[in-house]
Amino acid sequence: MIEAETRWSLYVTKHNLPFLSSDHASKLFAQMFPDSDIASKFGCARTKCTAIVKEALAPHFHAKVLQNMSNPYSIMIDESNDKENKSCIILVRVLDAEVGNVKTRFLDMPIVNIGTASNIFSALKASLKKYGLDFSKAMAFMSDTANVMKGSRSSVQKLIKNENPSLYDIGCICHLADLCIKAGMSTLPLDIDQLFIDIYYYFHHSSKRNQEFIEMWCSFYTNEPKVILKHCQTHWLSLLRCVDRYLEQLPGLISYFLSCVQTTKVVSIAERLQNPLFKPLLLFLKHVLPFMDRFNRSFQKSNENNTCELFTEINRLVRIYAANLLTHNSIQQVGDKIHTVDLDKGENHKPDESLSIGIDTWVCVAELKKEMDMKPFFSAVKQFYLATLTSKKVSSD
Repeated sequence: MIEAETRWSLYVTKHNLPFLSSDHASKLFAQMFPDSDIASKFGCARTKCTAIVKEALAPHFHAKVLQNMSNPYSIMIDESNDKENKSCIILVRVLDAEVGNVKTRFLDMPIVNIGTASNIFSALKASLKKYGLDFSKAMAFMSDTANVMKGSRSSVQKLIKNENPSLYDIGCICHLADLCIKAGMSTLPLDIDQLFIDIYYYFHHSSKRNQEFIEMWCSFYTNEPKVILKHCQTHWLSLLRCVDRYLEQLPGLISYFLSCVQTTKVVSIAERLQNPLFKPLLLFLKHVLPFMDRFNRSFQKSNENNTCELFTEINRLVRIYAANLLTHNSIQQVGDKIHTVDLDKGENHKPDESLSIGIDTWVCVAELKKEMDMKPFFSAVKQFYLATLTSKKVSSD
């Protein structure tokens, strides 16, 4: 019986279920398994479940973590975005003797409502001290690349290195990759990120607008429109999904906003949707973003340690983006030292007609060429690749 109740409590914790759900478990199990003696006697409502988790499971697993902390370890921290009390999550990456492999384990979660570098550092140091630890055995520090964490003047990283100068500083590789894309997006002649956000929130709080869009769409197409996706700039994998969705629904969105009452907001959205560069830029992003998404997805896997693949994958990603912009000769001359190519040198760039922008983009560009000069588009493509490959933000971090 004790084992059954403990396993249930562990299940509730692992899957982040509310303790309230335990109130229904006892009756449910008895009805599901009427021939089971254990199910008929099972009794683990919210009070007992909470007690098991806090007073038994938490100390047990935390003690196992501390047993391994005599080994060198790495520290990983991040802040929550809660509106009331903001937590600072502290994880450690340490050799787990029981499984014989390096694992990421939870250490502590202090409240840090004022997220200055000194406050975060003080909370981190206090948490380590609480468990008899300090920075002497810490090998590496990992966090996002915000200035408060990684800034060169006053940051958590700098304060930790005052305690342990040999500490190795590792930024979040997925965050850094996303910053490269953001640098490229910032060079485009249209603020595509903001347009996605404006369209989403135009529909978000109005069932009337959503219904009008559905009715308008169904008058032209046999199927109903798909949901307008929310683009969140802090979610690394949302941009490509939004690009795909808006390409699917672009004609319908243009028709809808042209038929609406022409408020300032509607006019602004309609003008950007009708911009002749908008569609080819979306098609271009559809071509280049999958490479970055593949990289990000591979390093967000939580079930395996693929650190050994990091250099290979970064090198592969850089070479793909470089090959999309640079001539074959300029890459061949430097061999493996792709970082030595002078990216600002115009003669190292492919001519417009040889840039890698994707087949669908070329088809769109060929149509638009009949009506307008496409040099601004090709200039935007080159600036995107240059900014992605030479992001100053990433270099400084």
